[in-house]
Amino acid sequence: MIIQILIFILAVIIVGLVMLQQGKGSDLGSAFGGGSSDSLFGPLGPGNFLSKLTWGLVAVFFIACLLFAYLSKQELSLNIDESLIEQSEEPPVE
Repeated sequence: MIIQILIFILAVIIVGLVMLQQGKGSDLGSAFGGGSSDSLFGPLGPGNFLSKLTWGLVAVFFIACLLFAYLSKQELSLNIDESLIEQSEEPPVE
């Protein structure tokens, strides 16, 4: 349950970080009159810090997804009732 919440929160944060980063070409902000000199992070954009933070959170996201898949597989163990096994070992009645 905690891992599912962590995965959801990480996904939302990663989407937000990707939306904050400036595109290589003409981005959506310049289409609506925003110049690169008026940006929040200066003329060079958010560059290194947001890129590294995004990559780090993506790595944590993938590790959490793999951990969740492993733990989910462990919970899906097959429980066979011993009484069913004993019934199948009895010879058929004719």
